[in-house]
Parts: sequence; C-alpha cells; structure tokens
Amino acid sequence: MENKMNKFGLKRLLVVLAVAFACVCMWGCGLLDEEVTHEVHEKRHSGLVIAILDDSLALETNGRGWTDHTENCDYWENCDGGTINQGLFLVNYRNKQKPLWGDTIDGVITIIGGLAADSTVLFYDKKGNFGFWKVGKNIDIRKKMKWKDGCKLEHRYVVVRTRPWKEGNVLLKDADPCPYAVLDTLTGYVNKLEFKNEYAWLEGCDDITYIDGETVCVKRLGDVMGAISMLTSDGVVDSLENTKERDFLGYSPVLYGNFMITQVYKKGKLITKVKKDGFDANYPETWLRDNSFIDSTGSTISYYPSEDLIVTK
Repeated sequence: MENKMNKFGLKRLLVVLAVAFACVCMWGCGLLDEEVTHEVHEKRHSGLVIAILDDSLALETNGRGWTDHTENCDYWENCDGGTINQGLFLVNYRNKQKPLWGDTIDGVITIIGGLAADSTVLFYDKKGNFGFWKVGKNIDIRKKMKWKDGCKLEHRYVVVRTRPWKEGNVLLKDADPCPYAVLDTLTGYVNKLEFKNEYAWLEGCDDITYIDGETVCVKRLGDVMGAISMLTSDGVVDSLENTKERDFLGYSPVLYGNFMITQVYKKGKLITKVKKDGFDANYPETWLRDNSFIDSTGSTISYYPSEDLIVTK
C-alpha cells in the first residue's frame, strides 16, 4: 500500500514538474527571446556622500547608469539595470570647489559606504574579489572574500557599510546574515564578530568603529527617542542629548568615518564629530540632506552634481 502511495506521489510530482516546465517554456518564448537593447546613460549621477574625513573634507562616489531594454520590461518599467564606470572623489564640503582629487574606473565594482582605513574605501567586483581604493591611488584588487561558517553567504555578497578595525582589518556592518563581521585583509577570510568575552560589552550597539587604538560604540540608551551615548570598553564616555532643537526621530545613528549621522525631525541628518574621548563640541553645526551639506542657518554650503565631479588626478 505504501509503495502504491509513493508511486502515486511520484506521478503527481512529475505532472507538476511537467506543467511548470511548460509554463517556463511559454514564458521564455514570450519574454526571454525578446531583443535586448543595452543603453549606457550619457550623464553620470550626482555625488553620493560615503564618508566624512575631517572638518572640511568628504568622500563622494558616482557612476554611469545602464539599462537593458525590452518591449516587455519597458512596458512594466522593471528593466534590468545597474551602474558602471564608478568614480571616487575627494571634495571640500565647507568651501565648494573642484574636487581636490578624483578618478573613475572602467568596468564594474561595488563601492561600499564608509571607511575601510584612512582615506580608503572597500569595494568588491563581480567575481567576489575585494579591493581598496585610496585617495591619490589606483584601485588595488586583492583576492576573493572567503566567508566562514556562521557568517557565510552562499550566492551573493551584501555588505552595507565598512568601518576601520584592529590590525589593519575591516569591520563589515550588516553583512547579511551577520550584523558585524571582520574581514582579514591579508587572507580574505570573513568571520562573524561575536559579542562575547572582550567584545561582550558591544552587544546592543547601534554602530561600532575603531578610532586611534580604541574600540568605540554609539547607541541609544533607554528610550530610542532619547540621548545617544558613546561608549568604550570602560563605559559611557559622552552623550548627545535629545533637545527641542534636535528632536531625534529615534533612528539608529550611523557612522560615516569618524563622524556620526543622526536623523532629526524636519531638518535632515545632524553631523557630529566623534573622537575616542567623546563627541567634539567645537565642530560647527552641520547637516546632511540628500547629499547636500547644510549650515546652521539652513543654507546649502556644498552640493556636487555630476558635472562638478571631474577627474583631477
């Protein structure tokens, strides 16, 4: 009896697979065989702020979009596309001028937001190789990322932001499925950062980085709409209080190099300078809104559209 049921189940499975195969074939006849027109956009997109380096300098990136057009995808407005010919630019956000340095590359890489080291960003290519791009230098392609068990990506690489880390390594934030992972820049191995033993105190941090030999954490203590605190392994070092003028929205603070971005009601993103001994109260009031830098009066002090981001090696 059991054997007959197995045979019956197998027949049903074969029928389902046959129907699915026929559907795929019919879909392919209507869509997969369509003529594809590859379009590379003439204009590069405007600058995207990926890191703030100091009181006046920031790193921005841009690229040239591409789209694969077919009759079907144009109708549904869901054509495949992406970015090529990426560029990296060092800009003055206090006094707008042509980039102090800028370069572009041929081909495709994915530049990850944040800093990997001083004036250096991390990227990876289509083959899964990681590399570094330092201001004033050409891209430096290293080797494949080797994801270890517990922090292993089977088919894709998704890393949202990078942070400098100990011994010249790089901290990867939101490296799905790991909240934090450490890239060994010599071997290419990526290991999950476990919040235990010496790192147990990092549990619950909104963001983590390494500044001048000190591991630093920023987090909201207590009420998510309340103060944002900076901690080291010795405990709370400093706090940024929520006020009527600031009016934090409760979003997690995000580190852009040694600077913290905090979402504020109506005004945009408040920029706060972070040092290993606390927040810098002398940093001029500055905001970031849609990749524009804004001063305390609400005036735009710098914004870099595509035509302003030129190669200046």
